[in-house]
Amino acid sequence: MNVDDLNQLSMQILTDAGNAKKILSKAVDNISISTYDKEQIGTQFAQAHEWLVKGHNEQNKVVKYVDSLQYSVLFDHAQDTLTNTETMYFLLKKLLPLIMSKK
Repeated sequence: MNVDDLNQLSMQILTDAGNAKKILSKAVDNISISTYDKEQIGTQFAQAHEWLVKGHNEQNKVVKYVDSLQYSVLFDHAQDTLTNTETMYFLLKKLLPLIMSKK
């Protein structure tokens, strides 16, 4: 894998994670209103999960070449962004039943 391939995959990971984060943010906005739609929020979480899976698939394409790659700030940033968005997804998914039960 060359540097251009790594940069392209890194940008795709960032895009996938960004899409997931944007959807999760909208879901939180929807939860915060008094008349939220549980089905819509469930759909949003499913969509965010799909983007996270896509990001992981892109990351896996890179990881198999880890022994032959030089350090890349862009790839490091992409992995951080993906991991942070996954953490956001995980926490919101766990807290969602509690939040919805209080409304």
